[in-house]
Amino acid sequence: MRIALVSSDIIWESPSDNLINCSNLIYQIISLSDSGVDIIVFPEFFTTGFSMNPVFAEVNVQESIDWMREMSREHNCAIIGSIPVKERGLYFNRAIFTTPLGEQLYYDKRHLFAYGGEDLLYTPGNRTLIVPFRGFNIAIQICYDLRFPVWSRNRNLSYDIMINIANWPSGRVRVTEPLSRARAIENQSYFAFVNRSGSDPENSYDGNRNLYDYMGDAVVPDVDGDHFSVYRLEHNSLNSFREKFPAWRDADNFYFGKEEI
Repeated sequence: MRIALVSSDIIWESPSDNLINCSNLIYQIISLSDSGVDIIVFPEFFTTGFSMNPVFAEVNVQESIDWMREMSREHNCAIIGSIPVKERGLYFNRAIFTTPLGEQLYYDKRHLFAYGGEDLLYTPGNRTLIVPFRGFNIAIQICYDLRFPVWSRNRNLSYDIMINIANWPSGRVRVTEPLSRARAIENQSYFAFVNRSGSDPENSYDGNRNLYDYMGDAVVPDVDGDHFSVYRLEHNSLNSFREKFPAWRDADNFYFGKEEI
């Protein structure tokens, strides 16, 4: 499995321009990756920036989804990124997962960033998402979810890699590395974190992107560009480690509301 993490510099509230920039980044990734890529991951709100303007949850949404599906088909890979969406009169911070076969799955951000007012506009999701794709089970989370380990719980090894897509401001970014390493270690899985670069009217962003293995060690990218890195994941070594050190079998059960997680 080869995965590209893309720390795009997002143009504020300009979906069409951001899609053009993301297309150019994809072409760079493909041209530099001799073996191709299986998954390309863009940050949270990769078409708008971290906007509280509800208009973007109603316009340009289908344009963004159609673009993701077309890029998946054209380059024979999955595309992941989050966009603001309005549905049933409610607004969601929604991560979309598209595949070359035209499949479209989604995860709505569970932990809304109340400190930044996200909870005043958006509605929290109530379910996890784990997608089987090319031999890996892939869990998706968004930004602030990183701080909540129970929500990240890998029950009975249901996922092999968790991917967190973020708009994480520079002033607080130092916590993302230890939290990401912890999520990888405690869940005996790979953990990928990708943050946007650039700035918006409120914050600047470091564009940090990291991928850790099941022991918390940083995976070295095969390809490293200014705004993207491409990594190779090994399923055999992951399974071997889980078999030799089956700590996951001794995990506690936790409950979220009335549902066990």
